[in-house]
Order: sequence, then structure tokens, then C-alpha cells
Amino acid sequence: MSFISPNFFIFLAAFGVCYFLSPRQKRWLALLAASYVFYWFVGGLFAVSVITFTIVTVYASGRWTGSLRERQATLFNRRLPLFLCLTVNFGLLFFFIFSSDIAPRFGMLLIPGISFYTFQAAGYLIDIYRGKIAAEKNILRVALFLSFFPQLVQGPISRHSEIAADLFAGHGWDWERSRRGVWRIIWGYFMWLVIANHAAPLVNTVFAEYQNYGGAVIVFAVFIYRIQIYADFAGGINITLGIAEILGVSLPQNFRQPFFANSLTDFWRRWHITLTRWLRDYLFYPIALSKPLNVFAKSTRKIFGARISKLLTPSIATFCVYFAMGVWHGSGAHIFVFGVLNGAFITAALFLEPQIEKLRKITGIYGESNGRIFAILRTFALMMFLRYFARAESLSHALGMLSRTVSDTRLYELWNGTLLNLGVTATGYVILTFGIIALFTRDILTENGKDCREMLNKAHPLVQFAVLLVMLSCVTLFGVYAGDVLSANFIYAGH
Repeated sequence: MSFISPNFFIFLAAFGVCYFLSPRQKRWLALLAASYVFYWFVGGLFAVSVITFTIVTVYASGRWTGSLRERQATLFNRRLPLFLCLTVNFGLLFFFIFSSDIAPRFGMLLIPGISFYTFQAAGYLIDIYRGKIAAEKNILRVALFLSFFPQLVQGPISRHSEIAADLFAGHGWDWERSRRGVWRIIWGYFMWLVIANHAAPLVNTVFAEYQNYGGAVIVFAVFIYRIQIYADFAGGINITLGIAEILGVSLPQNFRQPFFANSLTDFWRRWHITLTRWLRDYLFYPIALSKPLNVFAKSTRKIFGARISKLLTPSIATFCVYFAMGVWHGSGAHIFVFGVLNGAFITAALFLEPQIEKLRKITGIYGESNGRIFAILRTFALMMFLRYFARAESLSHALGMLSRTVSDTRLYELWNGTLLNLGVTATGYVILTFGIIALFTRDILTENGKDCREMLNKAHPLVQFAVLLVMLSCVTLFGVYAGDVLSANFIYAGH
């Protein structure tokens, strides 16, 4: 059941009536039932069975861990249920991520959203182990936390402490909250259907047949791919946040104007924010604060000096985090390289900071204005390079595209009509350009502290109506009725 299918809107309408008419104390049960119905339609019986297995093991492990903590059991005993549950569930996750070609042979389907709810489940268990939250005593409450349907397919990765109160509060219908939620949903559909879906044919054509094109077209396709994946992922997240907002559930933000990042580290703080935060809290800090690593770092002081020795611990932890960030995107040697390069670039920046600072002073690229512009452009170029590996079908494919980019540019293909043979018509380019301008206008306003939804709410009713009419018309004419979008899926829906 796609977010654009008629069945989805029928489901939402029926659920909304049932939810808001239910007794307040029972609304969370209606939400749980709706989440399971939704996931049944999205992934089928097998996917429902897998997530139920995760829920049962997480509930049992959480109760066990909480009980051991209350009894002040030994460290080994307290870690045992956590270790067992995480091993089993991450084992399932890795199996489905790295055996996408094997699983169908055994009659198994890919599990939609498995990485999102697995990471969310792991965070819940670790927080119980650390004493930050108490284990839920009702397994149905754990089930709702992990299966909440708006975020089930592609996140965000939420913490129990930040959404549990809203999930079980049974909020009533609120006009202002619903209006803001609807604005967000419409903007999400605009990003997804008008921008991402119109970019997809061009990206698919060039990446599949890159041997037929010069470097200029390849670079153009990589840029459009960056737009596509942002509009697709953030668009789906906006739909999710909007639906949750109508229900009174405040989910964490997952994107913050990534094209304005001034470093790779800053990019990952703006892109898939909840994953970055998860890796920071549950991977970076445990590694950086681990006793063996700190002992090792201190032992190297005489060899490398005080500065390098001091940077060794955070650098190793940083490399592990961003390597994991890259590998999260999928399997294959090209994804492995994507993760390694992210980790290597960010780690190198830590070690080379003094040299980089000297270079800035020599070149005059310093200060609030030109320094920031240069940093944004540098980060843009690095991410363009890295996206070759993220989107390619294999490592050889990525290297082939990079080689062709620098050895056979063919600039003339940008104006000799080649762009019109990439699956996008002249009208399609106009629509895509309009969408990209709207996207960057919104991001520029938000980057400068403007709340676009609040601006619309304060605008004259005629202005609100005009904006609403334009956006709905674009979504309907250029999205729903512009190709086979009724069966369209989000790029990250299979994670």
C-alpha cells in the first residue's frame, strides 16, 4: 500500500474516524490495530511475523534487563539479555540487507522498514540498560512504539522517551495542529511526486547506460540524483511527520537543509538526523569512552606525540560511526567504499585541522561570508563525488563513471539535445526546474530562521488558498497523473 494509492487514503480516512471517535484511553489500541493493518498491506504476513518476533524479543529482553538492574545484578548478567536480543535482531537485519539476492529464492520477501524499527528497538533496550527509561510492562505498548505506522516504512528513528507520552495520550482532534500537519503532508507529496519522481527517469537512464554519455551529462545526472534522493526521502518524512502531527504525536526532525552543510560532519548532522544521533549516542560514545581504546591511545603518546595521541580515540570512533553510516545504505563493495570514504575524509579533517587553518589564512578564504560559501561548495563537491558510489550498481560501475567524468567530458551534450533523450521531456524539465526552485526557496528561508508554515498561517486567506491550490494542482497534475506513480515507492522504503 503506497502512500499515493487510493487504498492508503481510504485507510487514513477510516482510521481517522475510528481513532478520534474512540474513547481517549483506548485510542492507542486503535492506533496499534491500524499500524498492524497498514504493515500487513505493505509487507504481507511474512513482514508482520518478523516485526512481531522483534517486538516479543525486545519486550522480553527489556523486562529482563530492567529486572536485573533493579536487583543490582552483576555487569555481565545485566549485559546478557541486551547482548542476546541485539545479536538476534541485528543478525536478522544484516541477513535481509546483505542477502537481497538470496532471500527471494527461499520464498522470503524484503522486509519494509526493518532497519528503522531495529535501530529504534535497539535504542529502547540500551536506554533501559543505562537506566534512562523503565521497561514497558505491557507488550502492546512496546508493539505500538515499534510499529507506529506513519514512521514504520522509512523512519524517523525515534526514542521511547520522546514519543511515548504522545503515543499513549490519546490526543483529540485539534484544528490548528491538523492545519499545520496538512501543510506538511502536501509539501511532502510535492517533494516526492513533483521533484523526485520527475528526476528518476533521467537518473535511471544515465546510471544504467553511462557508457553512452560524456562526463558533463554524468555530473548533471549525479546532481539530479542528489536532488532526487533528498526530495524522495525528505518528502516521505514530511508526509510521516504531518500525519503524526495530526494525531498529536511529535516525531523528531530528520532533515535540516543538507545542501547548506559546510563540512561532511555538518552534512550528516543535517541528513537523516535521527540515524546520525543514534550512531553518536549508541556507537560513538561507547567506542570513544571505552577503556581499552583510551589505554591504547595513551600508549602511543611517545610515538606520535600528545596531539595525535589525543585525537586517536575520537578519530577511531568517528571513523567507525561514519563507516557504519555509509554501510547502512546497503550492501556491495561500492557501498563499503562509500562508508570507508566518509569515515576517512572526516577522520582526516580532524588530523589536518591545523594545516587546513593555515591554508585558509594563506588563500584568504576566511571569515563569515566567503569562508562559509567556500565550505559549502567544498562539501557539495565532496558529496557529489561520494554519491557516485552510493547510487552505482557496483564498484566497477562507480569507478567507470568517475573515469568517464574526467576523461571524456563532452560539454556539448548539455546543449545539443542529449538531455531530451534521457527520459525527461522539455515539459518535464520545466516542471523539475520549478520544483527545485521551490525546494531551495523553502530551504533558504528555513536556513535563515523562517518558519514557512507559520508564514502561510499568518498570510491573507486568499494567499493561503492560492498557495494551496497551486501545490495541490502540481501534485495532482504533475504527480498523480504524470506517469506510473500509483505504484511508486520511496527509495529507502526497503531499509
